[in-house]
Amino acid sequence: MSIENEVEVNSNAAPVSSDAPPVVLPVLPDVAPPAPVAAPVAKPAASKAAPKKAAAKKAAPKKAAAKKAAPKKAAAKKAAPKKAAAKKAAPKKAAAKKAAPKKAVAKKKAAPKKAAAKKAAPKKAAAKKAAPKKAVKKAAKKAVKKTAARKAPARKAAKKVTRAPAKKGAKVAKKVSSKKTASKKAAPKKAAVKKSASKKAVAKTAKRSTASKKASVKSARPAKKAAGKKAAAKRK
Repeated sequence: MSIENEVEVNSNAAPVSSDAPPVVLPVLPDVAPPAPVAAPVAKPAASKAAPKKAAAKKAAPKKAAAKKAAPKKAAAKKAAPKKAAAKKAAPKKAAAKKAAPKKAVAKKKAAPKKAAAKKAAPKKAAAKKAAPKKAVKKAAKKAVKKTAARKAPARKAAKKVTRAPAKKGAKVAKKVSSKKTASKKAAPKKAAVKKSASKKAVAKTAKRSTASKKASVKSARPAKKAAGKKAAAKRK
């Protein structure tokens, strides 16, 4: 109950006897009504995102620079193996550069020899080609010499017979004639031996020539293989 209501009740009540002393009520101070409590104001989302935006704005130049530098970085990454290889090969290159004058001098010195060898190459080839024929001729000459050596004693004996006395001459002549007949009889055999010897010599030289050809082919194979590998590497 408020103070005003109390006053009204007291006025409406039955009048108190005049003898009774008046009741004096104390004056209460005015109390201000309580202020209405304000509802908590929600912060806008924009104010929350502001720091992030600021950070993004700050980082933007760095991002742009990184984006700009990306192709260069990629190129550098791509070129790294080549650079490493070049770095590795640098000492060899330096050594080769250092050795270049010596090589040039050696090349200059060797040039006349090379030229002479080039000039002599056809002659060598011709000599190589003619080698089997030469070998055959040599074998034939040897066979002729052998036959001549076999015939030599008979010739010597014939000479002796001409110088010997008449009596002895008849006997020696008989002996010589018998030897001659024997040599005549043996002539086909000798001819056959000579023929077979020449054939054997030809076969031997042919074998040598085929062997040399095989050796040259065999030696040429690694070079051909190496050339083939190089060509394959270039194609790749």
